[in-house]
Amino acid sequence: MQKQLQQITADMQLEEHYLTLEKALLDLYFHKNFTTKSLAHTTGLPIPIVSAMKKEFAKRGWGKHSLTKKGQLAISQYFQLSGADAKLYLQLTTDDAFRTEWITQNISELSTIYDARPTADVAIDQAKCTVETALKRALLALDYTMLLNKRILCLGDDDFISIALAFLLKKISPHSTTKIVVLDIDSRVLYTISKIAKDYELPIKTDYYNVQEPLPKTYIQHFDCVYTDTPYTLIGAQLFLSRAINALKPEAMRHVFFSYAKRSYQKQWELQQSLHAMGFVIDSIKYDINTYEGAQILGATSSLFVLQTTEQMTSYIPNQRKFMRPIYTGEIERKSVVYQCINCQHSLTVGAGHQYTTIVQLQSSGCPICENKKFSQIKRAVRKTQFQRVLGHHILLELHDCDVALLNDVQQIKTIMCQAAHKAKATIVTEHFNHFSPYGVSGVVIIQESHLTIHTWPEFGYAAIDVFTCSSKLALHEAVQYITEQFNAGNATQHYVHRGK
Repeated sequence: MQKQLQQITADMQLEEHYLTLEKALLDLYFHKNFTTKSLAHTTGLPIPIVSAMKKEFAKRGWGKHSLTKKGQLAISQYFQLSGADAKLYLQLTTDDAFRTEWITQNISELSTIYDARPTADVAIDQAKCTVETALKRALLALDYTMLLNKRILCLGDDDFISIALAFLLKKISPHSTTKIVVLDIDSRVLYTISKIAKDYELPIKTDYYNVQEPLPKTYIQHFDCVYTDTPYTLIGAQLFLSRAINALKPEAMRHVFFSYAKRSYQKQWELQQSLHAMGFVIDSIKYDINTYEGAQILGATSSLFVLQTTEQMTSYIPNQRKFMRPIYTGEIERKSVVYQCINCQHSLTVGAGHQYTTIVQLQSSGCPICENKKFSQIKRAVRKTQFQRVLGHHILLELHDCDVALLNDVQQIKTIMCQAAHKAKATIVTEHFNHFSPYGVSGVVIIQESHLTIHTWPEFGYAAIDVFTCSSKLALHEAVQYITEQFNAGNATQHYVHRGK
């Protein structure tokens, strides 16, 4: 049936992936009779497109406004819906009040299982989410048609999202062919999940994996969606998401459900720049899902990004060799906090390299002098590793609708670029510019602090310019502003990149 859906997508020249057709067929199957307008609403497609799609379904004998017996059988076999709870599916996907009530009712059933989770290892940024959070995350797979007849990867799973997914799957469609794989570095997590999966007959496979190693070939381009709650560092998030890209099937419209600790606006901007560079579309950001037990992260909450893949996916970090840089908060930000016992005023330092790495451990053990378990914070320090140094500052300048004659004038371009280097207060070492026949100029100004380069396309009124320096003291923005003005660009965009960070 997948090939037929792919053919319909091609015949209709549908920009959306065939997964949208899967969503439409599931709606028709469970709702029995679904109007074109309702289907347009649930799939996000325009009504004329939905009408054309229904006609394609009818051509294959599946039905149009409601499914024929042939259509019901085909969809049931494709998604393995024998014994599926249609009422529960409909209520969970259409009734928010029921959904909230269902989560509340099932928290107690899962709590016993979740109580078996190993203690969080803060050295690798573990923080256990609540059972309610796990169920909410699992329901996202249902919302995005990523639960039935799918392959789901949990990349790091101290939250036991795999258990919540399998639990939801058994409730809705106990005979589904969905496979869930857990890859984790923590053997305690893998052992516990494996035991639970065996005891409750859940479709979960576990495997040891250090994300700093290349993803094994067995798992490359294997999955429909990925769940990951990454380290709290930007480089950690970039590495986990790169491995997620390697794991996903290459077609567009796959999903990554990505949890990340809340950060400053600057750090959020850096994260979203990375997501854009990797080719992700941010479908939505959920601010009300992730809650964690304890206070391992600020406010015990984080954001959940629903990411959608495109045809332009690129791993930020290649999968060819081991990644050697540190990725966890404790490796990058060496935090230490001095606490004082409220009872006897004895002071202790908590953090990496000390007897107690977290305040929770100290409180559990108590003061070594008087055994009191209450402490006050009196001093805090953070020392970042050298990997956080920025080695270079790089501005990529895109100039459109420029003066066409100027774009083909090698002498004027040379003058402008050298003058821009002076505006930046850089020291010029050498320069070289070349005019191409019949038009176009390329040139470079080598400066002691790095370089400025330009490539022009007069036939398109476009120039691509790089301003790069290893010195934080240069006035790069003055150079960029000068270049933009001199070329009289009608449309200019800048992309700022930290190099070597």
